[in-house]
Amino acid sequence: GMEEVSEEAAKPEKETYQVSRDVAGTLRKTDPETGDVELYTSIDGILQAVPKMNWDVAATWSRLPIMKVHLFIDRASYDRGGMERSYASKVFPEGLDLIAAIAWWRKRIPVAAPGTAAAAQRAVAFGVFEGSFNAEVSATDPPLLMLDASGEVQADDVEVIQRKHQSYVKRRELEKRWAKKGASEEILRKIKEADLHSMSRKAKGDEYLYKTGWVPKPVMPGAKSPRRLMLPMLRARSSEAVQ
Repeated sequence: GMEEVSEEAAKPEKETYQVSRDVAGTLRKTDPETGDVELYTSIDGILQAVPKMNWDVAATWSRLPIMKVHLFIDRASYDRGGMERSYASKVFPEGLDLIAAIAWWRKRIPVAAPGTAAAAQRAVAFGVFEGSFNAEVSATDPPLLMLDASGEVQADDVEVIQRKHQSYVKRRELEKRWAKKGASEEILRKIKEADLHSMSRKAKGDEYLYKTGWVPKPVMPGAKSPRRLMLPMLRARSSEAVQ
């Protein structure tokens, strides 16, 4: 909570971080050396929003800015087709704290009269949240948290997030070396775009073939090729959902 921040502020000689107040009132700490961004989100607030989350996981997620949320009809759509099956995605350019990101998502679950088919749909709505270590969309695997409307949650735990953080740090060091060797901002941007593209193709289940480029994974003989399923109700909503 607030204690660490005020303690740090009391020792200005060691103050290497810029602590700034976030839009939603959550404090954020930026390391000027590495660009790492850490939030001070209320852990109690996270546990109120997601009572089924355990404390350690909530504590880890309280520090991560959320960069994106992907909206799904239900968990099964995600299990069948991964991120490709989301009917809308929202990017939070500065990163939001988890409580604010969940509140944004919950507001966009369609409201419905109890007992109707639409109400059943509402009960199974599913969201996938992407965290970040530097409040930018990551070119390495981002921390993931999945939540459904009933409050069931599945989130990367401390160990998985540490592993993803190591990949992120390796990547950051690599970019530093490229910059030292004279790679321009433009080239670094192109490399990142190419990597983001390959991550999204991998999420679709495509494969990269040498000299051919990206191709859809071969479909097993007799298997139906995966189609992007979109209900008319959601097609109409997908334009609103990203507002």
